[in-house]
Amino acid sequence: MPTENNFLPDIYVHQLPNQMRVAGMEYTRAPWLTLTFMAKRGAEADPLGKGGAADCLAECLTLGSKDRDQLELALTVEGRGALLKSYGSWDHTIVSVEGLAEDYEELLTLLAEIVQTPGFPPEEFAFLQERRRAELIQAQDDPRETATRTYLPLFFGDSPYGHPPDGSPDSLAALTLNDLQMFYQHNFHPEASTLVVVGMVPESKAVAAATRLFGSWTVATPPSPPYQQGLTTPRPPGIYLLDRPSLTQSEIRCGHLGPSRSHPDYFPLRLVNYIFGGGGFSSRLMMRLRAEKGLTYGVRSQFYFRRAPGPFIISTFTPAEHTALVMQEIKQVMQEVRTDGVNAAELADAQSYYVGSFPLSLETASGLAHQLIHIDLYDLGWDYLKTYRQHITGVALAETSQVARRHLQPNDLVTLVVGPADKCLRELEKLGAVSVITIP
Repeated sequence: MPTENNFLPDIYVHQLPNQMRVAGMEYTRAPWLTLTFMAKRGAEADPLGKGGAADCLAECLTLGSKDRDQLELALTVEGRGALLKSYGSWDHTIVSVEGLAEDYEELLTLLAEIVQTPGFPPEEFAFLQERRRAELIQAQDDPRETATRTYLPLFFGDSPYGHPPDGSPDSLAALTLNDLQMFYQHNFHPEASTLVVVGMVPESKAVAAATRLFGSWTVATPPSPPYQQGLTTPRPPGIYLLDRPSLTQSEIRCGHLGPSRSHPDYFPLRLVNYIFGGGGFSSRLMMRLRAEKGLTYGVRSQFYFRRAPGPFIISTFTPAEHTALVMQEIKQVMQEVRTDGVNAAELADAQSYYVGSFPLSLETASGLAHQLIHIDLYDLGWDYLKTYRQHITGVALAETSQVARRHLQPNDLVTLVVGPADKCLRELEKLGAVSVITIP
């Protein structure tokens, strides 16, 4: 059976004269390529009260350069049968183009133009702003979206992770074109950027073109510092209720602060979380809440690993009258895993899942590019792909018990309930004080 070690192409890494990094792979299984520019700053760098700046900037870059308007850029991309994508996420902002390997020079020229000479067309920004606001206003009608979007500011407050990456209707309304230009000036910098090239392009050709098109790009000021400190004053544990009288179900989000991506417990913690609540129907939360109790159709837990410590969040829903019972069961299952650990069969199943599913993420040029982006962004080491299986299979049962005790904290849970107070408040108050909150 082939392994990553004998079918993965080698990763090459070069530093351009301006300190920008080029990382890539010669992917030869299809005449295709993925070119990705990554600025190593993202939504965490959004100005206070103006969430969505990084994500809006990413799209704005594709709407016109100094030499070509949106239509001309779109026609160039379409004429090559290519695909242009961009987005702002936590810790990074991406602009990428995919197309035929034979069009490498033309596509890289296009990417360099978009990244280095943005046009910031006012009319396109106005349309982008209004369209995005309308989409977010419409999303407020969805209780699941409301719960997810409310939880981040509830938990993180005004800290850099305290808003959705795409912002809110109010934050987008406050955003100006000048904000995007300032974000670009402070966060798009060759010293804090990487170009990832994956495709049927020889290394020498890839690096030569990257040097020619990106190597002379300079910015007068140094790059902004990365956000690494994390949350210093967490929201106090407790229950927070957003009353929605028209609902018959409650949306529940509960969690606490988790570790950063660089934490040495990353691999054993992923396995523990898979067993606890991240493994779908095989997870303990799903078995307890759905299979045994019939309280929900779905529940999931996830550690959001970022440059700074991110959240650990459990998400589920239930008929409103069962809200308090679901919260009790979540806390009980968490305490059981924390106290008793997991068993050998559960660990083996989790290891088998991660080892077996990992090659699926390496089958395409875009999948490999995604892996290289995260390796570079979080300094995982360029041998990461070839040592991944060892990291997963090398986790011992005793190690998972230690990790569960360190990172599962049932007494620290910050819980948000979006549901009808008249059907759930009385039972919730039996669990502790309930703070009724409002959102604009």
